[in-house]
Amino acid sequence: MILRFEVNQAEAFRQGVDVQKSTNHLNIDPADLSQVERDLIADRLKGIDVCKLSLDWEGKVRQVEAANDECTHHRIVAKLPTYEALLAAIKEDQAGIEAELKRLGKPIPSRAS
Repeated sequence: MILRFEVNQAEAFRQGVDVQKSTNHLNIDPADLSQVERDLIADRLKGIDVCKLSLDWEGKVRQVEAANDECTHHRIVAKLPTYEALLAAIKEDQAGIEAELKRLGKPIPSRAS
């Protein structure tokens, strides 16, 4: 499956990596991933776009709302154009959601793995 996300070109440049475009595509076989990784990615997928999550007014986790049903400006931004960097950015997004839920006194959704 193709996953599309953004890459922070300035950060990549700082690390000596030449990234020609800020939008990156990775071809990933879901069968090669752990269930936790598949769940983290699947929660953020809108088509092939890997999008950030947010909380609605009731404290429920949702994908960031976007005009025209696209998440172009709400894609996950990784530091490098690699799967490892994408996963790190997703985990950072997840940690932010969990911290906000904790701050609001809301339960953190759990998954049976």
